[in-house]
Amino acid sequence: NVFFRSFSQQDIDAMGQDTTLVDTWVWDAPRCVGSTDVETAWDVLSTILGGAGFRDAELIDGVLSNGAELLSADHVREQAAELSKWTEAHVLEGLRNLDPGADLYHQEVYQEEEEDLLEQFKKLQTFFKEAAEQGLGAVRYAA
Repeated sequence: NVFFRSFSQQDIDAMGQDTTLVDTWVWDAPRCVGSTDVETAWDVLSTILGGAGFRDAELIDGVLSNGAELLSADHVREQAAELSKWTEAHVLEGLRNLDPGADLYHQEVYQEEEEDLLEQFKKLQTFFKEAAEQGLGAVRYAA
């Protein structure tokens, strides 16, 4: 699963300076402003959306078991703007047009359960929209 947690830009900067804070602050609910996850839809969504919501950010190894990426408030705003251009109809069209041989993680599951993919897309879109509106940065990680 891929998880997202939003934080103030000040907290994102602090985690970038002192990476030991990432583990502590991701699990410390009072510092985290918002959160979501896209469950196992990350690979399919990233492919359909052309990377929107999953663009590379500052990678920090050695934290949260698999590493994490710090997204600045500017990065979050850019991702929110990209995601706002997508509709559920566009996502479904992308899903239906995926190459069956693409071998994306859980591709068949989401092609059989389209509503499940749309639910994950809506969570992703809402997370970035709300974080951008509040001027927040984010931490993205897989677990």
